[in-house]
Amino acid sequence: MTYSGYNGGYGNYIRIDNGDGVGTGYGHIQYGGLLVGSGQWVNAGQMIALEGDTGNSFGCHVHFEVYVNGSTVNPVPFMAQYGISV
Repeated sequence: MTYSGYNGGYGNYIRIDNGDGVGTGYGHIQYGGLLVGSGQWVNAGQMIALEGDTGNSFGCHVHFEVYVNGSTVNPVPFMAQYGISV
């Protein structure tokens, strides 16, 4: 876990370093919905946040991003290579 807190238009936001140059980001988390903190280790399947409507959001949801070597990539083909259909 590299960051857990407020992040401008993303509202409440979490960024996780998944290793090997891959990171994931989660935004618009509800107030009080950050369930993990910066520097904390997290595991696959662990609940890290509660969906919300913070920042520049027009409805309750969780914004999901994937970063490879610091740049955002399309999460659909990225997840598909791990057998996850979105």
